Amino acid sequence: MKKELSNIVEKLAIQGFRRAGGNSWETAMSLLHVLICEQCRAPEIVEWKDDNGITYRNFSLFFKGKNSKKIVIGAHYDSFEETPGADDNASAVAVLLCLAGELKNVENLPFDTELVFYACEEPPFFGSDAMGSFHHAQSCNNTNTAFMICLEMVGYFSDKKGSQSYPLSILRFLYGSKGNYLMLVSDMRSRAILGAMRKSLSDSAMIYKRFISPFKSWGMDWSDHRNYWSKKIPAIMITDTSLFRNKNYHELTDLPDTLNYEKMAILVNDLVKIVKNIKLR
Repeated sequence: MKKELSNIVEKLAIQGFRRAGGNSWETAMSLLHVLICEQCRAPEIVEWKDDNGITYRNFSLFFKGKNSKKIVIGAHYDSFEETPGADDNASAVAVLLCLAGELKNVENLPFDTELVFYACEEPPFFGSDAMGSFHHAQSCNNTNTAFMICLEMVGYFSDKKGSQSYPLSILRFLYGSKGNYLMLVSDMRSRAILGAMRKSLSDSAMIYKRFISPFKSWGMDWSDHRNYWSKKIPAIMITDTSLFRNKNYHELTDLPDTLNYEKMAILVNDLVKIVKNIKLR
């Protein structure tokens, strides 16, 4: 799976390729469509246009479960300006694609599961109703959605001391100075889901740490989960902590050879565990 993840990131992480509305945008969306079909099957597409007539698309894959209340797992596929965006967010797209490949032949999932590839997370769309996840979240509520998992930058790791920074220095004493883990970010409403996820991941080879915040500050809502939180739907962000670890964040140096594909493969398998085994009260 490491090679598969690497090949996907190599195809996506090209300078300027995935800038939403940019010169290569239509080609980038078409490539993602092809990759989804190759990995699993043809996705459902939700399409919209902006005032300039530029088209944007969300791609969704559905997997039937025993409970029609669904789990949503999503990742944005656009990149910031002209950056190649290997970690941000081709890493998460690759993980989501490989997850789709792992789920396509699985039967008897406990919940319906929807994998969503979102357009338009990066500026100038971020924080507005033009975000792809905003469009998708309009179809979700507490009746039809159990919870959402947002994959946001999941490929950059370091075992060096001092490789991990924090918005507050005191957090270094709680979480350590090595950027060798994935953070599970929750708001107060999502604590029960976070606990259930942790139980599903109890035997993982990955280090997972958790941050529960009553505030939408310090970057806690800097991705697509914010649009589910705003609808009072439980949501968890899985992240390598973005700019607090990866110095290539929003830079031209965010390249495929900076990622750890072994750890990304572990994340794929762990997401399969969550989807297959999670138990909710």
